Amino acid sequence: MRTLNFLDYSIIAAYVLLCFAIGFYFTKKASKSTEEYFLGGRSMPWWLLGTSMAATNFSADTPLAITKYIYQEGIAGCWFFWTSAIQVILATFLFAQLWRRSKVLTDVEIVEKRYGGSSAAFLRIFKGIYFGILFNCIVMGWVYKGLIKIMTGVTNLNTTEVLIIFTAIVVIYTFASGFHGVIWTDFVQYFIAIAGCTALAFYAVKAVGGLEMMVQQLDTLYSGSGLTQLYPTWPQAAQWMPMSVFMTYLFIQWWAHKFADGGGKHIQRMSSAKNERHAVLGTFYFAIMNYVVQVWPWILTALAGLILFGRDLKDPEMAYPMMMAKVLPNGMLGLLVVAAIAAFMSTVATHVNLGSSYMVNDIYRRFLVKKASDKHYVFASRMATLITLFLSIVVALHISSIGNTWKLLIEFASGAGLTWILRWFWWRINAWTEVSAMTASGIVTAFLEWTHPKMLYSHKMWIIVGISTAVWLLVTFLTKPVDEKTLQKFVEQIGPSRFGWKGIYRKYNLKPKFKLRSAGTSCILGLVFLFSLNFGLGNVLLLHTKTGLIQLAIAFVTFTVLILRIFKQTTPQPIEPVLIPAADAVEVATEPV
Repeated sequence: MRTLNFLDYSIIAAYVLLCFAIGFYFTKKASKSTEEYFLGGRSMPWWLLGTSMAATNFSADTPLAITKYIYQEGIAGCWFFWTSAIQVILATFLFAQLWRRSKVLTDVEIVEKRYGGSSAAFLRIFKGIYFGILFNCIVMGWVYKGLIKIMTGVTNLNTTEVLIIFTAIVVIYTFASGFHGVIWTDFVQYFIAIAGCTALAFYAVKAVGGLEMMVQQLDTLYSGSGLTQLYPTWPQAAQWMPMSVFMTYLFIQWWAHKFADGGGKHIQRMSSAKNERHAVLGTFYFAIMNYVVQVWPWILTALAGLILFGRDLKDPEMAYPMMMAKVLPNGMLGLLVVAAIAAFMSTVATHVNLGSSYMVNDIYRRFLVKKASDKHYVFASRMATLITLFLSIVVALHISSIGNTWKLLIEFASGAGLTWILRWFWWRINAWTEVSAMTASGIVTAFLEWTHPKMLYSHKMWIIVGISTAVWLLVTFLTKPVDEKTLQKFVEQIGPSRFGWKGIYRKYNLKPKFKLRSAGTSCILGLVFLFSLNFGLGNVLLLHTKTGLIQLAIAFVTFTVLILRIFKQTTPQPIEPVLIPAADAVEVATEPV
């Protein structure tokens, strides 16, 4: 544990003043309307929204959870995190354009455009509470817990006072400037956080004698454990993660959760983009920063911790702040404290703004007060900010392990993930499909956690997804299809792929502008690029230089192809469906709508 000096406090003070300056600069602009307050007037460039996405994922808790996974399963434990990159690549090439076309304020709003009627209205308020209050507050709760652990492990500061002070700062600039303040402070906070975690990795590796010495010591201390193994090889290391867990990460987890078709906070940023091209580029940029650039400093720090502290820590998550206290000089310690606080503040600001958007747009404005002024709704949004904050603090008091809470939250919504993907590609999905999937997933998760708390995470996931899928498929075919006129309006506005919508396109003389085959090709190239870049960088750092350079070369080639495809397949202008001449239209009797 360390005591901060004048230089450390000066760095922290300068950072706080910068946050205030950004927040108050945008206050007048954010007060114009709820669209300005929650989406920045849909005017955000790709580099800003992509950085903001990365900043919201890089919170104070994230390096702690990654450290715990590495302590338990070696670098292989990061596959829990890495496989969600599959979902982000799909979000980039399958969903970013569609979300931008939808012109929704929140992802929950899409259900009434897609389904219509009283069932969709019920689903909207159900999801507004489910995600806007329950999920959102749990996420903020573990972010609070992450900062508490860092402050406890690094300094002798009073953690309660730290939380109160910096939460108050977040509330002030978020309250005042809404999404404008959130996204611009994210931009600053993210690069502070990246600089801080990179500096910590440098000092941590230096403390164990450099990269070569670190790799040698790990091989000696943990021989045969597969600790530094990035992916499955044969013969398989005896202590590498169970293959059932790896297969669950690779084939189920990336789609079986709330972020299956983008996720609330990311969709908010896609919707804020200048146009579809900026939405796609921003999401792609986020994938690179989130799954490659920021992860390897955390991994190197955790590996150094395994040498300096051993593997038998009572709470492995504390290895990260312990490393901060052990290896950083003053001044640099202040920067790392600011980095942790910046990561905390960016995530809290995002979820405070997101939570209040659900409360106001999907509950208050939609069902309670329908015809008030924009000024009234902006005021209501600011009040909802305070409610969200209070609930998240209550949740934080009941969280012990960040990593375990991550997994629990994924389990809770895993059974519904497939329905959120299929609603874009299959006309037969209806509102009761989503309701039944979410309900079944929650009930099965609660039952397993109560009766089999020590069951393997992978086994739980297969059970939850299996039972939930059976339930929602049954409910789908036992309930009525969505009204045909609602489907027509959805297709006219969104223009999804012809796949799953042929009947609507042909009956109403519409021609799609979104090509699933082309998007699928981009997804495959995107995955090759991202994992080649990730493993190439990792192999170079772990001194498997030849393999790493080959992978980096593959990444460079696929990146070039992808950028060309993005500019060819997206447009800076809104896309409108094109009518087919009536003579060319064909009625499809075999596919009812």
